[in-house]
Amino acid sequence: MKLQDQLDAFKAAFEAGQLPFKLAPSDHELLRQGIDELISAEMANNALSVGDRAPEFTLPDTQGNPVSSRQLLAQGPLVISFYRGGWCPYCNMDLQALQAVLPELRDRANLVAISPQLPVNGQQMQQAHGLTFPLLTDSGNSLAAQF
Repeated sequence: MKLQDQLDAFKAAFEAGQLPFKLAPSDHELLRQGIDELISAEMANNALSVGDRAPEFTLPDTQGNPVSSRQLLAQGPLVISFYRGGWCPYCNMDLQALQAVLPELRDRANLVAISPQLPVNGQQMQQAHGLTFPLLTDSGNSLAAQF
């Protein structure tokens, strides 16, 4: 099943109250309002575009070891996925989809995923989902904000 199909099915099940965690209809409306406000703010217009130079970074991996974009780029192209954290079911589906395509991606680029969660949470995610690419910590989302 394609990732978009998985995400759509999860969203439909969530909104229908078919998941273990349920929200009141008024809470679903608040979520929709928040999403609409983010879209209206046109924040994506401030994001880096194709051809823009990405900011350099050095962030800790799940073991606390520093990983720099310079080191990664010296090995070839770099794919960066930003995710919110292990608590986010959408992020988990995305990271698992990236893991599934990692063998063919590795021939073309390096992959890292970055979130504000602590390294120990990244360790738990790697173990729980069998992730073999680096998960890095961007405390405070300062790097994400530059993107």
